[in-house]
Amino acid sequence: MTLRAKLALVLAALAGMAAVAVGLLSYDATSTRMLAEIDRTLLNSSRARDDGDGDTVGGAQPATRPGRNPFGRLPQGGIEVIQLLDATGTIVLLTNGVTLPVNDAELAVAVNGTGEVLRTVTGSDGREFRVRTQPIPGGARQFGRDLTEMNRVLHDLRARILLVGGVAVLLAAFAGWLAARGLTKSLSALTHAAGEVSTTGRLDIDVTTAGRDEVGRLGTAFSTMLGALNRSREEQRRLVQDAGHELRTPLTSLRTNVDVLRRHADMPADMKDKVLDDLDIEVAELSALVEEVVAVGSGRNADESVTRVALSDVVESAVGRVGRRTGRVIEITSDDSTVLAQRSSLERAITNLLDNAAKFDQTERPISITVRHGRVAVRDHGPGIAEADLEHVFDRFYRAVSARSQPGSGLGLSIVTEVAVALGGTTFAENHPDGGAIVGFTLPLAGSGPLT
Repeated sequence: MTLRAKLALVLAALAGMAAVAVGLLSYDATSTRMLAEIDRTLLNSSRARDDGDGDTVGGAQPATRPGRNPFGRLPQGGIEVIQLLDATGTIVLLTNGVTLPVNDAELAVAVNGTGEVLRTVTGSDGREFRVRTQPIPGGARQFGRDLTEMNRVLHDLRARILLVGGVAVLLAAFAGWLAARGLTKSLSALTHAAGEVSTTGRLDIDVTTAGRDEVGRLGTAFSTMLGALNRSREEQRRLVQDAGHELRTPLTSLRTNVDVLRRHADMPADMKDKVLDDLDIEVAELSALVEEVVAVGSGRNADESVTRVALSDVVESAVGRVGRRTGRVIEITSDDSTVLAQRSSLERAITNLLDNAAKFDQTERPISITVRHGRVAVRDHGPGIAEADLEHVFDRFYRAVSARSQPGSGLGLSIVTEVAVALGGTTFAENHPDGGAIVGFTLPLAGSGPLT
């Protein structure tokens, strides 16, 4: 069963239950009120007759001729039957030949001469009567009022209640169907989009859902998710294409040098050493490139927890590592800035900044790294960065024309950007007025509250 049909049925059922409840209450209230009015009429008729000559049982003879009314004019208020009982419960006088049944409670009234009874009975002619039994000298008197008119009114009321209830159920079902159609329209669009994604594999599908309710927010979240997946796929595709392009150069060089060694096995030793040195350099570059591609593509530190990290501690660790590897002097100026970060990712970003400075600064002057208020800046004394390249230095696999003769993959600074952005920070690159470049990033400082 569809959601549209379910909602229509639910609303129809609720409307039906409400109609039944209202109908029962209305019917009961009407029936009770009408019966109370008839009981009041019987009481008034009885009092009116008592105010007159009244009735006694003594000497009365049983009525034997149907249609004869020995009581004269009947009281007002719809009274059709008057019946007298003696002390034994025997009917001694009645009107119109219609006999009313007598039960034990009414017999007790006739015998004891006290109390009264109100009840509904069926007369000898098959009609229903409301009967009031009260004591009189020598027995009891019963006034009976025909309930045919009341029953007809109640029957009409039942029919109207059923009709109104049925119409209410139909209207509720139709309203539920209309509401469900508006609700399921957006859900149908989401279902169609999900089916198209699973069938075609496309992630650039536009999912438009109107409204600010739960369904609208679901559509917006679904569209956002598709957009994120599409961007991730595009980034992976570009990474594979760029990595293939970057791998082509060292692999070609390796193949060339291997072919040279194979074809010229008797080459001079100094030439062979030069070829082998080239192979070592190419293998090192290829290894570094593969490592950085894996780091960018796999997000291998994604599971590392975020903790409060003192930037000075991470800087000292990275400086020690780069200094030992390159032999360069690196000067540190640091405050007590603390940030929320993954330590290993942060250390890799700082290491990449220092490696980049060491690669382009051939002056042998000390490289400086400054930490102040969450800002990490690495300055070298190299040729600086061309104005046209400043806005591209953090792009993946980007290498300036002047830097293409240098070893490297063009991924180092892009990794810095990814780390900084993931931690809510930004990157920057600029030239120093006295020469050289300043490259780094800024992270928000950690508060003193608990981690969440």
